[in-house]
Amino acid sequence: MSGVKAITVRQLNRQTAKVMDAVEGGDTIELRRNGKTVAYISSTPPESLRKPDWKAHFQWLRMTATKEDAVLLSEFEQERRRSRKRESEMSSGR
Repeated sequence: MSGVKAITVRQLNRQTAKVMDAVEGGDTIELRRNGKTVAYISSTPPESLRKPDWKAHFQWLRMTATKEDAVLLSEFEQERRRSRKRESEMSSGR
């Protein structure tokens, strides 16, 4: 059963495990309160929470960059490396 299924908040409250099984199986659930859609439950994160593919993006930028763009791109890459190093040091507890 894949696709979008509409349920009420009361149904979600009473059948949470069944709803989660459906979501785990690939369904998207439309949650309604008083006949109005208030949320969607899905196993796919919303666009705003998806992580960008920076490696592919920088590769595309390198291929299409002018000389002036290349300087800026180099600065971005250096900053990205510094950020990664800081994050790594913070997570390792240094």
